[in-house]
Amino acid sequence: MRKSILAVTTALTIGGLTGAAFAQTAPTNPLISGAPPLLFAPYGPSGAPSNGNEPGTVQSYVRGRLYFDAAIMSDSADKLAGRSAPYSMGEAARIFWGFAGTAASGLNYGAYIEVRQNAGGVSAVANTGTATLIMRREQGYVSGKWGALRFGITDDPMALFMTGLFENGDSMWNGDLGGLVHGATVPNWPFAENSGGYGNTKVVYLSPRWNGFDFGLSFQPSMSGSGYPDATATRTTSLNSGTFIGSAGATGLARARNQIIAEGRYGTEIGPVGIVGTFGIATAGTVKNGGLTGTTVQGGAQYSYRNVLAFDAGAQLKYGGFAFGGHLVTGAINPNGANNLLPVKQGSGSTTAFVVGASYAVGSWGFSTAYWNSLTPGAYSEDFAGPGTFGKRKETGMNVEATYGYAPGASISLTYEYGSRHQAGYNFYTASRSTAGNNTKAQGLILTNYFQW
Repeated sequence: MRKSILAVTTALTIGGLTGAAFAQTAPTNPLISGAPPLLFAPYGPSGAPSNGNEPGTVQSYVRGRLYFDAAIMSDSADKLAGRSAPYSMGEAARIFWGFAGTAASGLNYGAYIEVRQNAGGVSAVANTGTATLIMRREQGYVSGKWGALRFGITDDPMALFMTGLFENGDSMWNGDLGGLVHGATVPNWPFAENSGGYGNTKVVYLSPRWNGFDFGLSFQPSMSGSGYPDATATRTTSLNSGTFIGSAGATGLARARNQIIAEGRYGTEIGPVGIVGTFGIATAGTVKNGGLTGTTVQGGAQYSYRNVLAFDAGAQLKYGGFAFGGHLVTGAINPNGANNLLPVKQGSGSTTAFVVGASYAVGSWGFSTAYWNSLTPGAYSEDFAGPGTFGKRKETGMNVEATYGYAPGASISLTYEYGSRHQAGYNFYTASRSTAGNNTKAQGLILTNYFQW
């Protein structure tokens, strides 16, 4: 899951520009792109080093962050999984490498690479972890008065313009509390900003801002991941032999192809009031069924996946230190794996998810609360042996959080989270068909210290 880091002083950014009415004096706004503060705004790195270089010069930089969690938690899998302590601690580090350059013509350009400590548990060798480092965002950009072009493993406009989530620190199950409870009980974050979205190669165009309006477009040919994967992942358009498991994530036929995302955003200030709204659409094709029948477990009739068509909207209003708003995503998708814009199987309905929240900032203090709910197809009954049909999957989450910025580059937060899952006929604990285990819940109180530089 992605970790949102709070800056001691943050601002709501509109197309790379910051308006006074949107300014926040406390750490209450999440970083849309997941990068550290003042590092990689939609048009490239901002702050120091900046794109205000002398023409013909390049600046390189290294940034980092370290966070430590201490939590008290419980979930409905505690007894099933054996004796579970009601407390835990964890930490993680990230390093951000990059450079920013300005050509003699005035063209700005640069690159950014994010390296993370992997949450792989401990190994038999010095407790270093089973996989010590992983690559995340690997992206370059060029920008000018015409806008910006980003390319590589990067966020799409739907994630870059994400508005109205109120997910700060570890909150809303898109932070790291989910790693401290048993995985079967963690609600699936339904909004398009996780690694399943930004973790695929794409090209993104971001427009300049005109009278408060800007937009973004992106194209992603496949769910290929990082680097140069084989043709099976990047070029396969149909499958006509073998079997597949549709509900296990982006495998077999359940892969999006030729994904196009368009997102528009409008922000304005009316005296002390700041308003921002977004609206977008995502479309994609799928790998075609050229003769496959059934699944790994149950041999059945042929079936295939619908082309992706999803709509996304968000809004947020700010007055003084108060802010409130929400976000909605709906359409022919099934966020039942690593990517929230996964295609949905024919005949399995669609997804609708929403979040509403509010925050208050005063001095170095920030407070926020939010509630989200999603209704999705979830696991498919065709993928499991035995009679019966699964119901729709309902997942909810809520959080209450207080954050204090106690020094430059340092803040501390206390968050309470609660989440639940339900799908009739599906056992979350054993990933099988059953009338038991159809409901889960998890909750936790987590204290987090952030250092970022």
